[in-house]
Amino acid sequence: NITVYGPTDPGLIGGYGKNQMVCRAPGNELSQLTANAVKQFIEENAEKAAMI
Repeated sequence: NITVYGPTDPGLIGGYGKNQMVCRAPGNELSQLTANAVKQFIEENAEKAAMI
């Protein structure tokens, strides 16, 4: 599971379990996180996520 965050602290509010991955917005500004950046994060972490 990949969760996208802006200013929210994933340690306080977020998914639980070993299979959680966090994609954070640059500077905690969700408006600065592009769809391409999320796609790249998923592509770079898909294999790792499958192993968790």
